[in-house]
Amino acid sequence: MSTKQSEKSSGRGELLISLCYQSTTNTLTVVVLKARHLPKADISGLSDPYVKVNLYHAKKRISKKKTHVKKCTPNAVFNELFVFDIPCEGLEEISIEFLVLDSDRGSRNEIVGRLTLGASAEGTAGEHWKEICEFPRRQIAKWHALCDG
Repeated sequence: MSTKQSEKSSGRGELLISLCYQSTTNTLTVVVLKARHLPKADISGLSDPYVKVNLYHAKKRISKKKTHVKKCTPNAVFNELFVFDIPCEGLEEISIEFLVLDSDRGSRNEIVGRLTLGASAEGTAGEHWKEICEFPRRQIAKWHALCDG
């Protein structure tokens, strides 16, 4: 792993997300594609990651979904698609939170990293959101660095 790579991901790992806004049906298609460079979570040194996807409208959670758990891997391939109905016209007040969690049977599932996409998001998350608003019906995928949970 190059030093540039580790600086960018800040040790929390990264998530590859694909989004597509369908303005005609007012739905948002979210595909959780992959996670990479996830930090080691337990004593065995491997995590069992899964992703929880929360849809917010005006800061209120209106829908939640989650992927299957991937066993013992810092680089998980999920390829799971979720379709959310948007309760308003357009995406101005919508945001999506991605929580990467480590599935742990013995205790509470630990948050490995967090990512929020929406109109007020900054950096790549904000750019990604702007693109799906400008190009409805186009599936756009981007890697995002995860923040601390």
